[in-house]
Amino acid sequence: MSPKPKAYTERVSTFLSAQQLDALKQEAEQKGTNVSALIRMIILEHLAEK
Repeated sequence: MSPKPKAYTERVSTFLSAQQLDALKQEAEQKGTNVSALIRMIILEHLAEK
């Protein structure tokens, strides 16, 4: 099975405090997702509101 093809996306890095990351991990777990997907969802929702 070959890897999933990459969409036209770019990787972005950011730094969070341990407390911020822990809060995101807890929220992601409650929503049944991971931190990366949660952050992506938050950003896309924010951009859609503009």
